[in-house]
Amino acid sequence: MQEAFTPIVFQRHHNQLRAVLIDRQPWFVAADVGRLLSQRHAERLCQRMDADQLRTLRLAYRTGREETVHAINQAGLYKALYRFPHPEHQAIARWFSHDVIPTLHDQHHLHGNPPRRVLMAWHNSRIALLDWQGELWVPLHKLPTFSPWQEPSRPRRWFG
Repeated sequence: MQEAFTPIVFQRHHNQLRAVLIDRQPWFVAADVGRLLSQRHAERLCQRMDADQLRTLRLAYRTGREETVHAINQAGLYKALYRFPHPEHQAIARWFSHDVIPTLHDQHHLHGNPPRRVLMAWHNSRIALLDWQGELWVPLHKLPTFSPWQEPSRPRRWFG
């Protein structure tokens, strides 16, 4: 019987992405990638993959439910981004490169207590944080920007 993997679930604009790390290689549920790329039929995405870019996985959820899905690897993901061009795909590729793939690797890192990426739920979205020495850190570019507080200007009175 095939081994069942527990997926890590990422969220982007109300779309979920389930991913697992197998032999230190990221694999993504093809149907989820298809939804992110605005493709209605995931089977078309799977048909375009080479044999080494596609596999069938059994996912086990914490609720006890199991599901068999098609998954594509990192090379297949970038092939799909290239094959189905869209202006949003550059931002999606950046999201995969800077958030999803590093978080997958950090979630499976087992040695010592080094910094690792974690996900925090915040207002129906997830924010990538760094857990280091028991404290959570937010990347500077992800912080909201605030304009400095300024005292209201007062009209000037000229005396002459």
